[in-house]
Formats: sequence, C-alpha cells, structure tokens
Amino acid sequence: MAARMTLKDFLDRVEGVYKSIDLRIVAAKSNDVWQNVLTVVRFSCKEVEELEDQQKELEARWGKVQTENFRMELQAFTFFALQFLCEQFNEGKWFFFGDGDVQFGRSIAPLSLDGRFEKYGYMRREVDTWPYFEACVGEHSPLLKDERLQSEVKSQTIYDVYTLIRELLEVDFSSGLSLDFIVAAPFYAFIEHVDFAEQRCKIQVRFHKDIKALAVSAIVRRGDQENAPVSDKASSTFSALESEESGEYMRLWTGEFELLNATPADHLYVNLIQRQPTALDVDVERDRISRLLELKKPAKEPLLAAFQRFCTLDELEEYLKNPIQAGLVKKDASATFELAVAWLLGLCGFNIIWLGQTKHEAMKEDKATRFSVDILAYYQAENTVLLVGCTIGIPRDDDIDNMKSVQRALLDEVFKDTQPQVMPCIFSAAPALSSKDRDGVRLLDTDDIRGILNYVRQGDIPHAISDYFGFPFKP
Repeated sequence: MAARMTLKDFLDRVEGVYKSIDLRIVAAKSNDVWQNVLTVVRFSCKEVEELEDQQKELEARWGKVQTENFRMELQAFTFFALQFLCEQFNEGKWFFFGDGDVQFGRSIAPLSLDGRFEKYGYMRREVDTWPYFEACVGEHSPLLKDERLQSEVKSQTIYDVYTLIRELLEVDFSSGLSLDFIVAAPFYAFIEHVDFAEQRCKIQVRFHKDIKALAVSAIVRRGDQENAPVSDKASSTFSALESEESGEYMRLWTGEFELLNATPADHLYVNLIQRQPTALDVDVERDRISRLLELKKPAKEPLLAAFQRFCTLDELEEYLKNPIQAGLVKKDASATFELAVAWLLGLCGFNIIWLGQTKHEAMKEDKATRFSVDILAYYQAENTVLLVGCTIGIPRDDDIDNMKSVQRALLDEVFKDTQPQVMPCIFSAAPALSSKDRDGVRLLDTDDIRGILNYVRQGDIPHAISDYFGFPFKP
C-alpha cells in the first residue's frame, strides 16, 4: 500500500482538514550555539488549544527538560502558520524565545520533502488507526554521543536522553537511526468494519468530513494472492453527505454490496482509495470469507462480543498504550489507563473492582490508612487475588515496595491460614521494560499489553492467562 510523494502533494489531497501543527524540537549547545538534535513536525485536525493541553500533560509527566546544554521545546501553531515555519526551516534555523536560534546546519524545505504514505509509519511511537504520510531526513546528531551531555541531562532529569526524546517527542527514536528531521501527517480515513452474511458484504468507513473523493471496492478472489482469479466484485464512491456524524470532525459511511458468486473458500479484499487528484490506496482489509461467516456464529466469548458493541479493541488498545492523548477520562491520563486495564482484566475473565481515583484505594487500619492498589481482581479458577498497580511511566522502587506491602498485609491479616493466593503486579504504559519481574512483583509493559490484546482478539483467553499471568494453561 506504500506510496511516495512530497509533503506538498500530500497536503493538496487533504485541503481543509488540518487545524494545527505540533512542533517539537530537541537541541544541544555546542560552542555556545544551539544545534538541532531532532525536530518533529506533525499535522493535526485538532484545535491548537487541544494540542497545547496534550503537550502540557506530557511535560507535567516527564518534567520540563531544560539544562545548560540540552533543551526540549514543545510548541503548537495554527495550520496557517505553515508558511512561517517553512521560512524558518528554509533559513536553516528555529528560534528559542530569548535564548538564541537553533541552527540546523543546512536549509530544509519541508514542502519538498519526499516521503512515504502507508498504513504504519516508520517512526511512529504507537500504532494508530490512521494511515500516515511520513518523511525523515538528516543524520544522527553526534552531540547525543557526548558523555558529558548525557550525564548532565540524566543528573537533572533522572532519565537518559533517548528515553526523553522517545517519550516527549513520541517517536521511535534510537542511537542507530540516521535522521534529525521528521514530518508526519495522518490521513483521517480507514476501514472500520467488514462483515459478510447471506451473500452480502457490509463495509463501514470512518473519515474526516473534509476529505474528498473517497471510494471503496469489494473484490472476491479464489485465493489469498492478489493475482488470484476474481469471482465477484462491487464498488461505490461516497461523501460526507451520504454518511452519519461520528464525532466533532468525523463521519461514518456504511455500504452494502451483493456478492452472489462468493463462496466460503474465497477471499474478500476490501480497498479504500482516494480517487483524486490521482488514485491513492488508503487502507485495505482482507480475510477468508469462511472466517467472516464464523464470526456470525454464537460468540465464544460473550463478554467480549458484548463489549465490542460499546468499545472496539482498537480503541481499548489506544487507551492502554496512549492514555494521555486517548482521553477516555477527560484530562486524566492516569484514570484513563487504570480504567482500560480494568476492562482488559475483565475481558480475560477476572472479577474486578476499580479502586483507583477514589477515596478507597488505600488500605485501612483503624483510622489510619496505609499502602494502596488501583485494582483488585480475582481469578476464580486458581483462587487467586490479583493486586494491580497502574503507572503511565516506569515503575519506581516505591511502587514495588507498596505492592509487596499490600500483599504481605493481606496474607498475614486477611487470608492467614486460608487458601487464596495473592499476586501483585503492575501495568505500565511504558514500552520495553528491562525486567518483567522485580522482587516478586510481575511487571507488564506495552508489549505485554499488546500480546494480551492479540490473544483476546483471537478469543484465546486461556493463553493470555497462561502466558502473561503465569496460571496453568487450561483450554
């Protein structure tokens, strides 16, 4: 599905869609001059005020990074400031208010940058719903290899420079990447749902109201290769007028096609394209028709089937991996993450009680309170109480100590001489934790969350329970 084009060509396709520009810059001082380390420019359909709120939440979580020789700036502009931004980059600089310009060492023409449009961007920190245009240029800044700079930053922030860059700029950046400038722009349209029953294919597409010239096709092939013979086909164009409102900017289009020659052994290919100014493949969904028919049978996991009528698993994944931007609980990323973890545990068969964000999250001892957990969960098959802590960042030593203290208190005072087991664990929205167990406390990061969700999608709860919580496998 990948296609190459310039940023200007891409922006011409989505005229009127973007409201704001999210600019984030990392700079380091060399010979008393600020030098660009990494700049990320993103386009968004959100208002500037909403972007500013998200940036403030990030800085509140990680702190304002500003040392004598290292600095990170998060700024938001209206889309109409694009010309001004391009002029600055063309001059090879960007300004820090009252502290000198950031020098790029070369002229950069953002609108002329050649990039890729595809389902999953190369530098995206998390998998998003939307396909993206993305252009990456430059070289890896040698300033990041300066041990004195690394020590200065870690001394003042506690975190290493690459962690701060990944989290505050929200890019998958590492020491092996040769680039220092990224432009990213989402194409707000994707295939949300495909259904097949009684020789009819039902397709739903979610898209921004200002995106024009969208069309969808359904092609039935005799095999799983794109060159397999076609046995049936149908297509349709659509616009905002033919769809229903689905949020402040979004629309939902639903179409049905008769495919009388389709058989369960065939494969269904659903393609979303933009027809003008030239044809662009936006999204594709493909599956064996027999599997789509299987989904129409009585649900193997009734709770999951009911849950998905209210919240898709893609939405749940976004709450778990990106709670700051997802905003399930308005302007409270911690509450969003805790609630999403509670839902995930419920889908895995745990009885759950969410205590976080209430006055009941701390244990009570007479009139005093001590220690706390965010979620209590019970797994009946193994008679085990799960103590769940939730943190958006990396679990700290005091988080571990807190969970162990709650475990000891329950074993000594509540379940003494009885059968229930008590297992402490911490869910973290941080990626790739170095350890999955710290002093008897199980740690689950975003990779583990993704693994659990993959099992849930497959209806394979026993493997999720076994692989990620350590219970015996019981199909």
